[in-house]
Amino acid sequence: MQIHAEPTQYNMSDMDDFVYSNYLVNYSKEKNLEELFYAYQSPARRNTYINDPGMAALYMIARGRPIMGVMEKIISQHPDIFQNIESVVDFGGGPGTLLFALSKFKTINKYTNIERSDSFIGIMNALVEKYLSSSVPHTDVDSVSCNYLRLEPQDIPTNDLCVFSYTFCECDNFLDSLSGLVENSNMVLIIEPGTPSGFNNIIQARDKLIEKGFSTIAPCTVASGFCPLRDSDSDWCHFVERIDRSRIQRHLKNGVLGYEYEKYSYLLMSKNPSHPDGKRIISRPNYTKHNISFDICSENNSHIVITKKENKSEFKIVKKSIRGDLYRENQVQT
Repeated sequence: MQIHAEPTQYNMSDMDDFVYSNYLVNYSKEKNLEELFYAYQSPARRNTYINDPGMAALYMIARGRPIMGVMEKIISQHPDIFQNIESVVDFGGGPGTLLFALSKFKTINKYTNIERSDSFIGIMNALVEKYLSSSVPHTDVDSVSCNYLRLEPQDIPTNDLCVFSYTFCECDNFLDSLSGLVENSNMVLIIEPGTPSGFNNIIQARDKLIEKGFSTIAPCTVASGFCPLRDSDSDWCHFVERIDRSRIQRHLKNGVLGYEYEKYSYLLMSKNPSHPDGKRIISRPNYTKHNISFDICSENNSHIVITKKENKSEFKIVKKSIRGDLYRENQVQT
C-alpha cells in the first residue's frame, strides 16, 4: 500500500472519533469492554477478540492512545537514533500505532506490519489512508497477515528496526522464536506492560539478544549488562507516562478523569554498541524541602542524595527529574 499525497492532518482524538463512528456506533460498550479485556488477559482466548472488527476497533480506542503515548515518549528520549531509521518491521503491530508515532521524522521508506488479525490490518489501512497521506507520502506501508512466531528469517525483510510492542505478554514461548525474528534487524525495540511479569519478559529477551550480539542502548546504563533490579524483591524496571484521554475514551471506559497513567517496561538494543553518557534514574525521586534522593542504574545500584545547601544549582535541576530520566552530575536529561 503506497500512501497517497493528500493534505490531511491528524490527532488521536480525530482518529478515535473516526474509528468509533465507522466501527462502534451501535456497539454495546459495557458487555464488549468486559469481553475485550478478558480476551486480552486470557491465554485461552487470545485469538478470539482480534478477529472481530468491532472488538479490534474497541481495542484501538481503549489501548491505542496509551500505547502511542509510550512509543512517543521512548522516541523523544532517543531522537538521534529514531530520526535515521528508514525501514521498520512491526511484529504484532495491530492498527499500525508505531507508524503514527514515527511519522514525524518523515524518514521511513518502508513499514511492514506483521499482524495475525485481518481486522487490525483493515483499521490500519483506513487510518493510514485518511491521516498519514501528507505526513509520510513516500512511505511504503505493507502488511502481512500471519502468526509471526512461525516465520523463518528468510520470510522477514531486512530492516533498521524491528519492534515488539505489548506482544510478548500475549504470547506463549516467545523466546523460542526471538532469535530468528531479529536475524535481519539492526535494532530491536521491545515494550511490555510495566508489571513484574512484563519486566521478566524484558530481562529474558535481553539475555537472548545479548547472546545474538546485540548491545543495550536503553534503558540500561550499565555497560557490563548487570541489572540492579533483576533480583529485587520490591521493585522492577518500569516507567510511567501520563496519557490524555479523548472524549470517546472517557465514554467507552466510563471514565471521569481526562487522563490516565500507563506503566511500561522497555528495551532498546542494537548491533552497533552505543551507551548513554549518564545513569538512568530507576526509582521515583523522593523530595523533601532540603534534599532529593533516588536510585540510579549502576553496578552498585547507587543511591544518590543531593542537598540544597551543598549544591543549590544541581538541586534546582534535579528536582524536575522523574523516573526514567538520565542523571549526570549537574545535569539531568529528560
